Amino acid sequence: MKQVATQLKTRELVKLKVQKPALTETETSAVAEKVATSTRSTLVEVMGRTFTLYKRRELPDLDKGVKQ
Repeated sequence: MKQVATQLKTRELVKLKVQKPALTETETSAVAEKVATSTRSTLVEVMGRTFTLYKRRELPDLDKGVKQ
C-alpha cells in the first residue's frame, strides 16, 4: 500500500496488476476496492487481473514564500 500511495503522489493515474496466487480466495475487483479505499483514490477500471486508480495530485502552494 505504501508503494501505491507513493506512486499516486507522483502520478495521478496508476495501473496495477494482481498476481494469480493472490486471487485464489478473492476477485480482482475486491482487491482493487480495498487498495482504492486504503489510498483514498478512485477506482477507474478493472479489466482481468489489472485495475487502474486515480488520485488528483496535490500541487505545491506557490503563494508560500512570496512576499507582497
